[in-house]
Amino acid sequence: MSTDPKKAQEFVALLTNNQEAIRTYIISQVPGSPDVRDILQEVNIVLWENMSQFELGTNFCAWARKVAFYQILNHRKKMKRNGFVVFDEELTKTLAAEIEDHGPGALEAKRDALKVCLSKLSADNRDLLEARYRSTRGDLEELSTKIGRSRASLRVSLVRVRASLKRCIESRLAVEGVRS
Repeated sequence: MSTDPKKAQEFVALLTNNQEAIRTYIISQVPGSPDVRDILQEVNIVLWENMSQFELGTNFCAWARKVAFYQILNHRKKMKRNGFVVFDEELTKTLAAEIEDHGPGALEAKRDALKVCLSKLSADNRDLLEARYRSTRGDLEELSTKIGRSRASLRVSLVRVRASLKRCIESRLAVEGVRS
């Protein structure tokens, strides 16, 4: 495949700058799946192979999400053939349309709002959240032992901190006019 080096360079920059948005889209379509990384890799390969079809100046992220949508459908078909229960195609399309309705800047706006809202948390609450999401077991047992608090107490604190973050993020997005 012979491609203009300048176009290839711009394409690589777009691909690199949009990796998190593509990954987030995939996660939204296959939540909790251990295959997100594999699907993202497949999407990257298809995007690279079809670089010549992309027109610079158009919406790269929308194009990449469309490619990801079809890769996710392929992944679901493979999973179904292997006996796994998966969403049907109609639900997949509905979920994809819902994401598209939020606009291309919504993800960035949410990420920016989260950063601001996290910075507004007390140091103790930030530390609690960080410890919770860095926990290797994914439950509160390890964390409660580590910091000397009961699991019930941690659970209540985490619910309150998450609710506070949610309100802060929604408030910031409303001010910016972004649908959450």
